[in-house]
Amino acid sequence: MSSPSRTARRLVPLLAVASLAGVAPASAQTPGSLYVALGDSYTAGPLILNQHGDPIDCARSDHNYPSLVAAGLGLSLRDVSCSSATTKHMAQPQSGLPLGGTNPPQFDGVSKDARLVTVGIGGNDAGLVGVAETCAQVGATDPTGHACRTHFTAGGVDQVRQRIDAAAPKVAAVLRGIHERAPAARVAIVGYPAAAPTDGTGCYPLVPMSPDDLAYINELLVGINTMIAAQAAGNDAEYVDTYTASRGHHVCTLPPTRWFEGLVPTEPAFPLHPNGQGEASMARSALEVLRRPAPVRTSALSDLKVTRQPRRVGPPARLTYRVDRATTVRFTLRRIVARNRLSRSRVTFTRRAEAGVNRVSVNRSAMGRRVATYRLTASPSGGGKSGLVYLRLRR
Repeated sequence: MSSPSRTARRLVPLLAVASLAGVAPASAQTPGSLYVALGDSYTAGPLILNQHGDPIDCARSDHNYPSLVAAGLGLSLRDVSCSSATTKHMAQPQSGLPLGGTNPPQFDGVSKDARLVTVGIGGNDAGLVGVAETCAQVGATDPTGHACRTHFTAGGVDQVRQRIDAAAPKVAAVLRGIHERAPAARVAIVGYPAAAPTDGTGCYPLVPMSPDDLAYINELLVGINTMIAAQAAGNDAEYVDTYTASRGHHVCTLPPTRWFEGLVPTEPAFPLHPNGQGEASMARSALEVLRRPAPVRTSALSDLKVTRQPRRVGPPARLTYRVDRATTVRFTLRRIVARNRLSRSRVTFTRRAEAGVNRVSVNRSAMGRRVATYRLTASPSGGGKSGLVYLRLRR
């Protein structure tokens, strides 16, 4: 996620350069299938030794969880994650980095030969690190109150939860974009760990927030992880739960139990971010999922309807249908030549479908412009429930 303050942002160039002094570049990953890692600073691992990559001010570590996952699975890693990234930086360049660098669109790193793609994104769309920074400011003089919760729920509306909800379709679009660019890849989205106490305790003044303020931060982490898991389920991706395994290692614990740094880090890591142990925990959670066989997912297709029959002169046929998860649908068109008999020839085409209602047109050329009745079947990938309708091409 993004950096917590302007002052901290100014520290990034100095600390990043210091961490690189006298350190050899990260060694090449073990040759093998291509693994592409996308994401924000919780993926990149800012200030964790050793910082590497281009641009250097994306602050990627060779001990972030993608590096550890690649080593654990024997994969060749292409890490294009970048600190402060949002969902829009998947398809757009990310400029204005601390040293003036620009990270190309992260989707540029996703290619058809990728066999694994992980992504950790959404926290900056909801502004979670900025929320924690604000909570520290408003809660500094209210160690037992509800300053943070009150600030972000003014008027009875939780502004941060609104941003989390608004990020959901953006996260879904990221997952769809990955599938389009790497159709053969296993795709996993990595959730956010338990950086705040989960038991209702606090540690004022080490972290200048009341117990309720920290509880609110934890509630937001649970909320964004719930949203991310839902988008994974609806877009043919696996969800990596990093929250459960990291409980009890939050910012209020002391080294070496602490896996997430507070406002004043005690080891090389960015404030309010995982340290080396935190990234290692995230890697273990990812490996626990990725070492299992990839799940075989089927999609149910329903409500296939013809909304407009075709004519030899005029607009094409139109159909609507519903699928329960994002998938690819294969359409097969065959002419009926007699009762219970179909022509030997067939026309097939595929369309990418999103979870929910989808629309598709069938051009007259697919029917050879021949006046007849045609049977159209729609089958989602993975062998799920299919649909069947009839098209009647008229004069």
